[in-house]
Amino acid sequence: MKWLACCTLALAMIAMGTQVARAQDYREIAVTATDIDPDATDLQGKLRYQQARANVIEYLRSKPMDEQGRQLIRKFFRDAYLKSWTKRSNWQHAGANRQEFLRLYYGSLNSQPNARQMLNEIVLEYMREYIKPAYHPVLRYNAALLIGDLRSKEMDSISQTPEVPYPESLPVLLEAIADEKQSDAVKVAAWVGLLEQSELYGVNLGSMPNDLKTKIITLVINTLQQNEVPEGHSEDAHLWIRKRAIDVASTIGNAGKNGALAAALDSIILNPNLPIDMRCSAIAAKGNLAFDNETANQMDVVRQSTDIGKIALEAVAADVTWFDESLKEYQKKMFGAGGGYGGEYGGYGEGGMGGYAPVPTPTASSKSSSSRSRRGRGRGRGEMDMYEGGMEMETTTPEIIRDPVLVRLENNYRRRVKTHLDFAKQGLAGHITQVPDDASQIRTGLIQYAKDAEDRKAIANLTKSMIAMLNAVDNKDSEEKDLLKASKTRLESMTTAAQKLAAKAAVEIDVPDAINDTPEDGPGSMPAPGRRAAPPVVDGPGGAMPVDGPGGMPADDPSGAPPVADAPGGTPPADVPDGPGAGPMPMPMPQPGAAAPPAQDGPIPDSP
Repeated sequence: MKWLACCTLALAMIAMGTQVARAQDYREIAVTATDIDPDATDLQGKLRYQQARANVIEYLRSKPMDEQGRQLIRKFFRDAYLKSWTKRSNWQHAGANRQEFLRLYYGSLNSQPNARQMLNEIVLEYMREYIKPAYHPVLRYNAALLIGDLRSKEMDSISQTPEVPYPESLPVLLEAIADEKQSDAVKVAAWVGLLEQSELYGVNLGSMPNDLKTKIITLVINTLQQNEVPEGHSEDAHLWIRKRAIDVASTIGNAGKNGALAAALDSIILNPNLPIDMRCSAIAAKGNLAFDNETANQMDVVRQSTDIGKIALEAVAADVTWFDESLKEYQKKMFGAGGGYGGEYGGYGEGGMGGYAPVPTPTASSKSSSSRSRRGRGRGRGEMDMYEGGMEMETTTPEIIRDPVLVRLENNYRRRVKTHLDFAKQGLAGHITQVPDDASQIRTGLIQYAKDAEDRKAIANLTKSMIAMLNAVDNKDSEEKDLLKASKTRLESMTTAAQKLAAKAAVEIDVPDAINDTPEDGPGSMPAPGRRAAPPVVDGPGGAMPVDGPGGMPADDPSGAPPVADAPGGTPPADVPDGPGAGPMPMPMPQPGAAAPPAQDGPIPDSP
């Protein structure tokens, strides 16, 4: 849930930024228990507050609850601690205050049942008040988050019992979501809480009361089908909320009466105007739904599976095209558009070596053919031949370092394909990683509702091709050019399988452009740019090569990866032929392992 928290916070800050009001209009509630004011500045006041806090924690953890304890908890939280959150000086610290509350007074350590019940009642009362428009937006947002964090029971790692949501908090979350006048920030936070609680209740929302189940399913269906942004709300927040509705639908696990929830997900899946990652996520959610027999018998499973195949091809083809074009752009920046390799950075013509080749690192334990290359290049140029002088340079194989920019580009591509395609595969056959010989054994995804063995076989073949593509992309031994080639081959196989399935549904599927062979100026025709040598000194003009690579990696979803450590591979450049009096040195052909100069202009373009 960390990624969700980060995205939620960013979105909430945007939403809060649209709700500008004068600071003096926000409500403050004065602390009435002034003797234990959390914001006391004098030494005695600080000591009294710390003592009261220690006593409260003792009751929350283990001390048997008595009347003194009840009075202390009420006074501390109702009259001092929670009221202090509304102070002007604390408005911008609402998030820190919420985290402090969860750390000091909540969690598995502070789960004494009687004290927990009292604390939940007090906190819910105050947070329900604080989400109202009279309070500062930051406080309102964090109050809604805290409502979703309330638990009747914490997870017990010893008895292996899960967390139990605080039942009274769920209606408050639903009320906030349904309120058309409620701010986007509060709605966003309420959806986070609803998702967390739905996950805790489990499939079919577990022990949740039936009336609340009905409300949640109705809310999710209406949200999924609501294409228009409600008046007074932001488009970004509305799109984000619909994505969370997909997540909640996945946790419900029931297609609903007459497949109503599945139909609502179809309104996302089949909408070409929505982001492709959102559509793929809806496919995965649909694959988690269980259909009753009556609804399943009326489903056109082949047609629905064909729709999934088309969207998967669209997503993966776009990823492959992005990777292909990004590699071309990378190579243009690394090799330049001028004469010879190196372009604007200096090529391999006469009078300029360019510093392209990797150079061995001297050592006392091994030999390298690069020393002979140095000997060959030295002859005819007045340089000392160490072999002729009885000295033999002992070297190791050149240390090859892959360009971090290219590694991040490659990792970003892998994540994108795996995210899109795994979601699509879940819609067809669930979380399986290998298709059994007997497709009737698959009990997840749409394939389980196929009408006959022939339909199951066609869906299973498409699933196999998806898994093969996932395996190809997940192969860490393949680098840029090989990865792109394997991706196009697997994409072609996937297209063939999808077309065979589509033929049964009387639907046509075109071959994606990404399958076409790479043109002559593409990655397949140029030397592999990803292998770079560590930058020792290079013979001849050009000097040492800088380590930096060109540009930065665009922040896609899924996010890019940090630079990867050294990778093996690469070979030193071919030796230059020996011979005294040799004329101008011939231009060496680039080899894997060659270092390339950094680009100076902008970053690699993002995906289309």
